[in-house]
Amino acid sequence: MKYAVLLLAVMFAGCGGGESSKGGESSKGGESSKGGESSNDGGYETFTYVGETMQVAKEDFPNGMNWYNAMSACKNLDNGWRLPSIEELEAMYKQLYLNGKGNFRTDDWYWSSSEYNAVIAWKFSFEYGEANYNSKVNTRHVRAVRTLP
Repeated sequence: MKYAVLLLAVMFAGCGGGESSKGGESSKGGESSKGGESSNDGGYETFTYVGETMQVAKEDFPNGMNWYNAMSACKNLDNGWRLPSIEELEAMYKQLYLNGKGNFRTDDWYWSSSEYNAVIAWKFSFEYGEANYNSKVNTRHVRAVRTLP
């Protein structure tokens, strides 16, 4: 069953779903995206961040998940796939989402790999274009990224 789920995740190369929980969270400032070009490379959207070309999975994972499972699921895709940092999500928002690319959801937040502390991690809203933090046990959308050579 584990391999069937992993195969499904590889086929979709992304993630989605989740419960909404937006109250009582403070906004995080931070680095803005550096670069600005985006393209569609073999069906995958790409964007630049700190001088590197990043590839975005075609879709979210089929179901939302907590931060711990999101980190594992993205890493288990192999080939360099991982959960994006909060700064990378902001770059995706500016370079892809605002240009109508990436098919990102706006009904809930996306997990980032960036930690606030041992039990809280940063998340990003494509609806609001902002970062906030939340308990790692909450369910959020997940979209994998990888750095291209």
